[in-house]
Amino acid sequence: MKTGQGLFIILMLAVLLGSCEKKEEPLLSPLSAGEISGERLWERISGESDYRRYRQWPGHEGRRPGQSPHGALHEVFANRTIYDALPVTGGQVPPGSILVKENYRVSGELDKLTVMVKVEAYSPETGDWFWAAFSPEGEVLAEGLPNSCLSC
Repeated sequence: MKTGQGLFIILMLAVLLGSCEKKEEPLLSPLSAGEISGERLWERISGESDYRRYRQWPGHEGRRPGQSPHGALHEVFANRTIYDALPVTGGQVPPGSILVKENYRVSGELDKLTVMVKVEAYSPETGDWFWAAFSPEGEVLAEGLPNSCLSC
């Protein structure tokens, strides 16, 4: 192999490996109480800021055993807003904080996603959290202040 060919191959490998890097999650402005809905939250976590680029919740990395209503297994993802605010003290996190939990069946198949987002002035009596559950395809299964979320 000629030196020029070797350098070309090394350069191409470097370009390919560089393009495979996980891109950093964009820092977006928080959703407001007037705009929040299950549909709007799905847009945020699946398009504007793909939740799969979020970091996993510290000490909870990878697929872990879960419990009802979250499924036999789950993975928890935290957006930059809440992750950068760690450690959380007194349960206070900044508006725009998002936690996404992928809920899996015993078979390992993704069953649904459950999501919490902190929305300023949304529901002061519940800490301004908005909850939603989605099918893997993004169908809104529950949104707002579901009893199953409030009772937890």
